[in-house]
Amino acid sequence: MKKIFFTIFILIQSVIYSQSVDLRNLTMNSDLILFVEYSDFEYGNRYINDHYKVGYIKVNNYEEIIKNDSNIKFIDKEIFCPQSENDYYESSMMNGETCMGIAEGVDSNRKYYGILFFKKEKKKLTLLVHLSKSDSDWKNIIEKIKKVKEIENSKSPEERYEKSIDYYLKCNDLPKYDFINYYRQVKVLKSDTLVLTEKQLILAKDNFFEGNESYYKLISEKFPEEVKQFYINKMKEILSKNEEEYFSSYDFNEAYERATNTDYMDDSVMGKLKEKLSNEITLKERIEIMQDLIQNAEQED
Repeated sequence: MKKIFFTIFILIQSVIYSQSVDLRNLTMNSDLILFVEYSDFEYGNRYINDHYKVGYIKVNNYEEIIKNDSNIKFIDKEIFCPQSENDYYESSMMNGETCMGIAEGVDSNRKYYGILFFKKEKKKLTLLVHLSKSDSDWKNIIEKIKKVKEIENSKSPEERYEKSIDYYLKCNDLPKYDFINYYRQVKVLKSDTLVLTEKQLILAKDNFFEGNESYYKLISEKFPEEVKQFYINKMKEILSKNEEEYFSSYDFNEAYERATNTDYMDDSVMGKLKEKLSNEITLKERIEIMQDLIQNAEQED
């Protein structure tokens, strides 16, 4: 029986949101990548005995071959599909895991698409990931996957590193810590901090000011005054809301610490004042503390 999945599936004991997918790593780990419409493939099970089954996916057609380094025939073949259930129980439930996918209803009047990522293991293919969500910008995702090929063709670690950073910045993303560890291991990096060219720093700065604060550590030393003003403005924005029921002291305090280059363990007068900021005090007290902290941040050199 065919199963239609309208979530993002990592078929190795986990299900994740789209923003968690590192397309660079995923593409490099894949030998065959197909853009498909849901009628192009089907899932099934082959029952080995009365207590064990093996899942498979069968691809009957495709919209586009995005990457193919496998040299393995895949049309109408049963391709191994790791699954989170076997022995007739849900292993995810047994392990206390929860499904984070976003289920969607089926509209018979529209088409649904997805991307299948396969890995070559010996002389066989295995389904690595099934990316499938109806509101995805497939054209943009496919272009990102194709750009990874430029990185794969790099001739040296230094060139590969620079092209990878370009890729992440253009995708408004950052590499994971394993990426840094590898480039420290091959001596491209001397510490656990990413090194960017001047052009890359400008792009990182643009991403930051467009709202991606994960770039803070990369740009704060290079553009201290602009970053400081960004967080002062953020504090003022939080203050202007004056919300009785919801207030995040964490967001305000983080903005203050970044605007003033102080630590959360600040023993100064202002640091102790900051510690009093919470939902447990009155709205009037909260506003007064925020005003004092903003004023102090503006006066800091």
